[in-house]
Amino acid sequence: MTWPLALERLLAARAAGARPERGGWAIIGSVASALQGCVLRPRDVDLLVAQPEDVARWAAFMAPFAGPPDGHADGSDTWRSTSACPVHSGPDAYGFVWHFARSYLAGCEVEVAHIAPPEGFPTSVDGAGIWEAGPEIWPHVKTVAFGGRQVPVVPLEIQLETAMARELPERVDEILAVLRLRGHDAELLRRSLRPRHREAVAAVLGTHPDGA
Repeated sequence: MTWPLALERLLAARAAGARPERGGWAIIGSVASALQGCVLRPRDVDLLVAQPEDVARWAAFMAPFAGPPDGHADGSDTWRSTSACPVHSGPDAYGFVWHFARSYLAGCEVEVAHIAPPEGFPTSVDGAGIWEAGPEIWPHVKTVAFGGRQVPVVPLEIQLETAMARELPERVDEILAVLRLRGHDAELLRRSLRPRHREAVAAVLGTHPDGA
């Protein structure tokens, strides 16, 4: 696994005095799940930032110790940040506006993103749950220990909804196993899950569907 080394290098650089963001930031995706006890094999490190301009700051921060750029500047899966084009930005096919940077550290892909959903995108108030890469996560970000430091992560309760929506059974099972073993935030889980997912989760955790 190379993601622990890549994350350690990022955190060590920040501890040395560099602060690439002015707003909030958090680890999301499989690394966030692994840091909270899930048995997974992350292939990359995904960071989310609260302000779109912070993506460029992170790209500049990673540039001195990132691998050599060699991709395409079109936002494809092979694109990497370069000095000429550190950030890819613009709407995707679904109307989400991305600001995105990608570098390789210690042989591991590190991606930093800000993703603004389109106007009218459903939220937990509408019964849509909380999307782990969306703007609703920020009041709920928590910290966990890694390498002697505290790092911000999106909680498993929120990640569970996204994993279920994306139909990732391995990740769903791992998250549920940790929540069952270590406990969970009942109110956050209720808000995070769509109604149709609450019943399935309640059956596993032994809770009431409306009370999670």
